[in-house]
Amino acid sequence: MKELLKILILEDSTADAEIIQRFLVKKKLNCEFAVSNNKETYLVALDQFHPDIILSDHSLPQFNSMDALAVARQRFPGIPFIMVTGTVSEEFAADIIKSGADDYILKDRLTRLPAAIDAILRQRKTEKEKLEATQKLKRSEENYRAIMERVSDGFVALDKDGHYTYVNKKAGEIMRCKPKELIGKHICTEFPEAS
Repeated sequence: MKELLKILILEDSTADAEIIQRFLVKKKLNCEFAVSNNKETYLVALDQFHPDIILSDHSLPQFNSMDALAVARQRFPGIPFIMVTGTVSEEFAADIIKSGADDYILKDRLTRLPAAIDAILRQRKTEKEKLEATQKLKRSEENYRAIMERVSDGFVALDKDGHYTYVNKKAGEIMRCKPKELIGKHICTEFPEAS
């Protein structure tokens, strides 16, 4: 069984919201839906429903997809946002993508929606994994540097071409310079006999 996907639909037409829900369920997506038809219920749904993805119509009374996107990006920057609407100009579609929407689907082309959702969720997962790996690497590097600063011996690290990539405080004292001054320099600048 696929993981439950919580979808927030911002749509003022009850019929259109039902069509979208039926279409996604028919495509065998394991979904739970919340439907909002104005700004107030949208804000409540963001805070209480905690959606995995937002599908937004463009025009609602006193609220539109640009406003909904701005609120979503401010509160929960990582939530995928797809505009699902009737007709919009190509210029507007380009503008909403530039503003941070992940995609836009015309209501008469809903067949694209499951693939768009899948692609966006896979992209977000990849981005999250990459960020986690980067953070893990950074923590590991910080731990390594902390250990190297505590050793009582001088320690330097060189890249494969012989340039300093790390110099601990003790090595800086031994070479009578600040460790940061050596980073990027070749070992031969301090030890010409090494060349």
